Amino acid sequence: MPSDLESIVRDLSTAISGYDDPSSQEGRLKRQNILRLAKQIKDEVEEPRERAYEYIIQMGEIPVVRVFQEWKAFDIIPEEGSISYADLAAKLNAEEALIQRFGRLLVSTNVLKRAGKDQVAHTKFSKMFTSDNSQGAYFGVCYDCVGLPSAHWMKYFEKYGRIDPVEPTHNPHNLAWGHPEWNYWDVIDEKRQLEMNLSMQNSDQILPVRGMFPFKWIAENAHLVADDAPLVVDVGGGRGQALQRMMEECPAIPAERLVLQDTKMVIEDGNKQDEPGLRGVKREVIDYFKEQPSKGALIYYLRRVMHDWSDKYNVQILSHIRDAMTPESRILITDQVIPDPPAVIATSTDVLMMQIGARERTVDEWHNLAAKAELEVVKIWQHPSTTVGVIECKKRG
Repeated sequence: MPSDLESIVRDLSTAISGYDDPSSQEGRLKRQNILRLAKQIKDEVEEPRERAYEYIIQMGEIPVVRVFQEWKAFDIIPEEGSISYADLAAKLNAEEALIQRFGRLLVSTNVLKRAGKDQVAHTKFSKMFTSDNSQGAYFGVCYDCVGLPSAHWMKYFEKYGRIDPVEPTHNPHNLAWGHPEWNYWDVIDEKRQLEMNLSMQNSDQILPVRGMFPFKWIAENAHLVADDAPLVVDVGGGRGQALQRMMEECPAIPAERLVLQDTKMVIEDGNKQDEPGLRGVKREVIDYFKEQPSKGALIYYLRRVMHDWSDKYNVQILSHIRDAMTPESRILITDQVIPDPPAVIATSTDVLMMQIGARERTVDEWHNLAAKAELEVVKIWQHPSTTVGVIECKKRG
């Protein structure tokens, strides 16, 4: 082990020496490599019993973070300076002894910082959980989707059997929240919906649009479809963030030949927002499971749609799009591609999606899904800094 450890330390030293700009794609790759090597060192020296204790610590830390987030404790802690447990408890209308216990745990895990006796202050980590932070909102969404349902797994699998959940109803999430016969969107209340909307502002970090498929291809191949046909139909595109990223990368793509599709509520909300970067884009209300209204488009784009459903339902969604395609049309699916060997971000997201009867997919599973929908995978576009990919498909035959 010492020789292995020394080798990893040398690799880590080399990686650190070349680390300067964490914001670039190259910088993100270097940062990921540093974290990977640091974890290897930890894995080399950690005893098995210590791993079990680490899990126990996380069982306490994560729900405390969520409770403090829900109570807006992180908002109350001053951005600069500190606050006493007594003052924090008073502002939270909570007993000081409880807040002190929670706070001490978060100090011990470096989420918060001790600032004198019985005083706490922010760290760079705790600021992420203030109520206006989209990354913190994403944590909250995932906790509510995973934390409570995971605690009910034994009950779920005893009731339904040890089988892969594939239905939008009668899945772990809905059982845990007391309504197994409902789907996810019926279960979550308005507050959780608003938190979901805020978390989606973080979608460029979770599921990046740019850096994989070359969007200049769209402008260069506009001649392949009719002059009045859309160049891009963003299916389930939310507020249109992906379309904006495409036009930023390739200004030659005209907004007037783009279509943004989503549910009535999302489209109406987008109309009220009137985002300047989307003026000229056509907006359509759709149902994934009915006929695709925009025919003959060059690109049908789906981001964070396929992972919301099992193959059974995705085949229906893709089949409606396939029927609207020409031989030159392409479907671009932006979602996780679970690598081999598996990566923790992709696999943990897969288990998260399992809670609502959905899944992430490997390369082989993407090919299998495409084949079921009578499509063919042309290419899977990826960048080494992420496990997200763009699965390019065309009509089969």
